[in-house]
Amino acid sequence: MDSRKSVFRFKQFKCSHAASSMKIGVDAVLVGAWADVSRAKCILDVGTGCGVIALMCAQRNPEANILAIDIDINSVKEASQNFLESRWGNRLNAELMDYMNLNDKKFDLIISNPPFFNSGVKDFSSARMVARHDSSLSPLLLLTKAKELLLSDGIVTMIVPFDRKTEVNNHAGREGFILSRCCEVKGNYNAPPKRIMLEYRLKHNAPCLNEELVIEQAPGTYSESYRQLCSDFYLAF
Repeated sequence: MDSRKSVFRFKQFKCSHAASSMKIGVDAVLVGAWADVSRAKCILDVGTGCGVIALMCAQRNPEANILAIDIDINSVKEASQNFLESRWGNRLNAELMDYMNLNDKKFDLIISNPPFFNSGVKDFSSARMVARHDSSLSPLLLLTKAKELLLSDGIVTMIVPFDRKTEVNNHAGREGFILSRCCEVKGNYNAPPKRIMLEYRLKHNAPCLNEELVIEQAPGTYSESYRQLCSDFYLAF
């Protein structure tokens, strides 16, 4: 692989993603930039891959300690190296761990770009296939386990396909979560929403804050809201 293509450079850090089960994509950057990290002291990044979301959280919150977990050993090794080469290595830790087996820890924020493709397939031939399928970690499992791991005023934040919004919201309600903030993501103004970012809390009295983000205002021209959201990260912004 071309070494230039295996390293994604942001304004304050670089992130190798040659060995990880999933490469850096728009979804991870969106949720890393959108999540409310302002009051978090202890953050859990579930399914970290190369660690880009954890690095973004470290950049945005100079006080947070971040645990990044994944079930793919190559992803954990690559995330660990990316953390060591960043300016926030002392606050970032990557571990080989199944989210459902995590115990005895409490977090202010649990954040994830969880696997999104549910085809019923159980025999996966590659780490990338495992990373894309939600058999080992789904948005629903993320919420179910989060009840054990969140502090009382903690937050769960994720990005999922828009067509799973109702399914995830219904499950969140059954688990006692309240939707506090959401953002529909559209490729352009005329396109239907493709993704939705969701923020849940166990305690929340205010109405849900509903947002919309359009990526391109015209072909090849990014919208101002997208530029503002990602302005601290993308070199082109």
